[in-house]
Amino acid sequence: MDHGKALSLHWVEGRPSLAGGIKSNRLIAEAMARRGHRVTIFHLPARKQWPSLAQPLKLWRRAYREVTRQSAGARHHLEQAAVPVRVFPGRVVDADFVPDADVVFASWWAVWREVAGWPASKGLKVHYARHHELHGGPEDEVHAAYRLPGPKVVISSWLGRVMQEYGHAEILRVPNGVNWAQFDSSPRGRQDRPTVGMLMRDAVFKDTPVGLEAMRLVRERIPEVRLIGFGQQAFPGKWAAPEGLEYHERPAQDLIPKLYQSCDCWVVPSRSEGFGMPGLEAAAGHCPIVSTRCGGPEDYVRDGVNGYLVDVGDANAMADRIVAILRRSEEDWRRMSAASYEIAREFDWDRSAEKLEAALYRWLEVRDDEALAQAAAGPSPLTGASGDA
Repeated sequence: MDHGKALSLHWVEGRPSLAGGIKSNRLIAEAMARRGHRVTIFHLPARKQWPSLAQPLKLWRRAYREVTRQSAGARHHLEQAAVPVRVFPGRVVDADFVPDADVVFASWWAVWREVAGWPASKGLKVHYARHHELHGGPEDEVHAAYRLPGPKVVISSWLGRVMQEYGHAEILRVPNGVNWAQFDSSPRGRQDRPTVGMLMRDAVFKDTPVGLEAMRLVRERIPEVRLIGFGQQAFPGKWAAPEGLEYHERPAQDLIPKLYQSCDCWVVPSRSEGFGMPGLEAAAGHCPIVSTRCGGPEDYVRDGVNGYLVDVGDANAMADRIVAILRRSEEDWRRMSAASYEIAREFDWDRSAEKLEAALYRWLEVRDDEALAQAAAGPSPLTGASGDA
């Protein structure tokens, strides 16, 4: 394998959205394109089918969501891609629609399950694991997908350990990066009014209610605190909103860095995170972090240095640590703020792409050597032919 050869690389997605996994796949794909590789992203149609007239309530809700999305100018992350994007004509991840390539990547377990069985001509199949998605389908099917053979790329140390538990040995950690053109920031002081921020999403693993409870407890101790949240959806009525919460539904991408930089502390209350992009982006905005020990954020939140780690589900401990950050002296807060930024500088998409590229050349070389060895061995005594049975 010529290690200077431009590779043909395909990323295969399910239905796109504003989720961090979709954004992250786009950004690493673009970084590989900057290294001279031929990159294409494939995804299923962006919208589910409309409910039928026999389901008037579902139909009304769908129409309301579509109007809300259009009025907010909402777009999924792949619409901003700087590499070619192709949409599957149907709702099946169809191998026949995808040209042959050197490597094809899949992340979501259900997509990986399909891609792992594609013909050899489609290229080396790589599972680019971005989360342990037990929340995404029947557990037996999810576990079976994670056990499928093939190289594993993971984005956090925690995910690497998870893949080892599935029996995989070929695991490469390629951490997410920061889009520095969007999220870079200058040193700053605290806000005149103490401010805490958090991503809010109606997914069980995000555990937003625990974060909201922590915010409520902080407000009891620091009544003047300002609370900021943003998310992909309208604020659900089932959540108990702390008094004075300023919530941004589907904020414009150029507003998000300003939200991070307007906070004195960013909170990640999740039960599990493959990485937790908002936390790292907030760190790039010179913001200290309080996160649960939920996986991915443990790679960039260093306890007592640029924030604190607390146990999953512990709103009281979360509130205590938030208050500790807000009550630091200006000098101590600036020190923690600077540490957040310096740690965030360790995460860069181009460096991650360089690491991924080196692994791909190595894996392809091993594959080619094994194919040559198999061909040299001649026909199999069992099948009467060389190659795959």
